[in-house]
Amino acid sequence: DGERAGFINKAFDLQFLDSLDTNPEWATQFSVHELVEKAGTQGVELLMWLAMRGALATGGGSSVRRVTSNYHIPISNTATAVLALETA
Repeated sequence: DGERAGFINKAFDLQFLDSLDTNPEWATQFSVHELVEKAGTQGVELLMWLAMRGALATGGGSSVRRVTSNYHIPISNTATAVLALETA
């Protein structure tokens, strides 16, 4: 993972998670390189979160409701998050 291994940006992580149900367009402004700068080398995973959000928007519904979420920083190189959304 290189010199960015273990880099955690909790504020960015939480803002990204919040944007997925409140303002998903906000999360689309970042390139892959910017995601790595802001969230560390594992930040590229956030593209999968965007794909999930896009899949929820197909079929004409763009509104979602947060069912549950959790964010945790274990004693390791990356933070972990769970986010469950449902179409509204």
